[in-house]
Parts: sequence; C-alpha cells; structure tokens
Amino acid sequence: MFELSFGKMMIIALVALIVLGPEKLPRVARTIGHLLGRARSYANQVKADIDREMQMEELRKLQQQAQDAARSFETSVNDAARSVEAEATKVEQSVNTALAAAEAEALAAAESGLPPPVASSEVGTAPLADATLDHEAAALDLSIAEQASAATAPRAEEAPATPPAPANAAAGKPA
Repeated sequence: MFELSFGKMMIIALVALIVLGPEKLPRVARTIGHLLGRARSYANQVKADIDREMQMEELRKLQQQAQDAARSFETSVNDAARSVEAEATKVEQSVNTALAAAEAEALAAAESGLPPPVASSEVGTAPLADATLDHEAAALDLSIAEQASAATAPRAEEAPATPPAPANAAAGKPA
C-alpha cells in the first residue's frame, strides 16, 4: 500500500484548504472520517468472517477425525466381540464333546454292570451311593498296597523304619 508521512499529510491538508476553502473543509473532513470508519468496519467484518470460516473448517476436520476414530474403535470392538464369540463357540463345542464322552462312558458302565464313573464336578455336590464309595475305597486300598509292596520290594536288605499303615487308615476310614 502507500504510506502517508506527516509531510505528505500536511501537503494534502494545505491543498484541500486552498481547493475547498475554510467553510467546506470541516464538513469534508467529517465525511472522509465517516467513510474511513465504514471502510475499517467493513474490513474488520470481512476479516472476522474469514476467521469464522477458518474455525468452521478446523471444526469440520476435528469432527471428521472424531468420526474416523469412533469408526475404528467400533471396528476393533466388533472384531474383539467376534473373537470372543468364536472362543465361546469352541469352549461350548469342547464341553459338548466332553459331555457326550461322559455320557458314553456312563452308558458303557451301566451296560457292563459297574457303577458309573463320578465326574469331578459331581464329587462335592451330589451324594454318592454306598456301593460306589466302597468300590472306590477298595480300589484305593489295592493301589496303596501295590505301591507299598513296590516301594519295599527292591530294598529287601533294608528293614522298614516304621510298619506300613493299615489300608483303611490310609484311605481315610476308621479301622
């Protein structure tokens, strides 16, 4: 733009005074000041509009970024949900397979006349029949006796320090 120094402004004022005369100069100066004020106001308004548009563009960009982030989060949550569902399906299938195998064992045991095997989940919750308890206690006694004889057989030269406990005491039953 052009610069107005103090000297240039004095020359313009002197020419205006000569051309317009002392009566019209104050009115013209007021009008020029009013027009300059309007021009500044208009320039400030345009500047504010441009700033608002720039802020709106930034807000649109932020909104788009937030939407993209929300979509990616939703996608990751959906992927995680699918993987959890797949794992649940695998677990359900393995449980169904184990249940079918347990049912087959129970049927086989029922056909052979033996009591059905006790599942680990039934041990603490369902009461067992006396025959099943006796059968398990006898099997435990036999196992303990076999282990005791196997442990003492290779050491024939050594005398046992303590006599072996009765089978019923080791099984948790009173003698």
